[in-house]
This record gives sequence, C-alpha cells and structure tokens, in this order.
Amino acid sequence: MPYDSEQRRQALRNFMKTHNLQPKAWARAAGLSESALWPFLGKKVNPTEALTDDTYEALADAASELLDTRIRAAQLRDEAPWTADIRIESYVGAGDEVQMIGVDGGLGTTAAPPGYEGGGAVIVRGDSMQPVFNSGDLLFFQKREPPSVANPAKPLIVEVRGGPLYVKKVLKGSKRGHFHLLSINPNTPVLQDRPVMSIAKIGWVKPAE
Repeated sequence: MPYDSEQRRQALRNFMKTHNLQPKAWARAAGLSESALWPFLGKKVNPTEALTDDTYEALADAASELLDTRIRAAQLRDEAPWTADIRIESYVGAGDEVQMIGVDGGLGTTAAPPGYEGGGAVIVRGDSMQPVFNSGDLLFFQKREPPSVANPAKPLIVEVRGGPLYVKKVLKGSKRGHFHLLSINPNTPVLQDRPVMSIAKIGWVKPAE
C-alpha cells in the first residue's frame, strides 16, 4: 500500500478520539517530547511528514499501558490485519436498554483484530453515543471482568442482571453489587444502583461502513 500521510493522520486522530488520549500525555508516556505529535496531527500534513516505525512502536507500547489492553503499532495506522472470526454477540446502546441475544443466537461473525481472537464484539445501535461512537460501529473486547475493576473515567460495555447491555461509565453504587451508570451523552439521565454482572473494556473500534 502506498504511503498516505493523510490516511495515517486520520487513523491516529480516530484512535485518540476513540480512546480519549491527549497528545501531550500520550507522547510523554511514550518517552517522546510533548510536542512530538503536533506536526503530524495538524490540519494540513506535508506529504513527506511521517512518524517513524520506532515512534509508532513507542506510542503503541504507551497506549497499551494507558488503556490496559494490548495495542499494536499497526492499529495506530489502521492497518491491523483481520484474522480469526469471532461472534457478534449483541447490539448495545447508551440510552435505551438493549437485550442480549441468547448464547445460541448472535448477529453473525466478524474478523477479529489481532489479540481479540478469544474475545467478542457488539454493534452500536442508535445515536446516543455520538460523537464517540456511531450507530453501526463494531466494538471489540478481549474479556468480561467483574465490575469492581471498572475505571470510572472510561466507557465500558456493561451487562446488567437480567440481560440489558449498555455502553456506560461505571461508578460504585449505594448498595453492594450495584453501580451507577453514566452515559457518554450528558443529557442522558444517570441509571442509579443497577445490579451489574460484568464489564468489558472496549479495546478496538471498527467504524460503521
């Protein structure tokens, strides 16, 4: 594939937006100067402007630490090879409850990005998560975890007892095993004291076609 500086720039900006990464903090975590990314992220990129392979590797390693999930340099360039097929488990929303599809059901399969072969995927339904996620986006996760490990600053795939799935931020509730669920959209009311069964960290997003 010919080198395309604009495609690389947009891929990096999309990755940062999806994962709420700030250029200075990310560059610093990667051992780079705080201004290292600004020339490449500008509105207009010189066709010869490029980040070296070593820089991409350093940024991927730093993102892996910051996001607590394995990130590869190819993902930052949106060139990750899609390998094994995994099940698309369900639709997921931020406002309305979205019932999980049964274990024997599902929404077909999709190719998994590297490192997600043993994980799962869900499809965003509705516009309540814009501008972070759009309807039709595929959200990939590596595993389900207990809600006690949730990072309150990051949106997660949340499974509530009885089946509903959301994409929400999770805060400890007033009762044991219950959590407050905050939407990406500030206009969506907080769901108070919901019995959360599991959470899954969103590690990769495939934009809607």
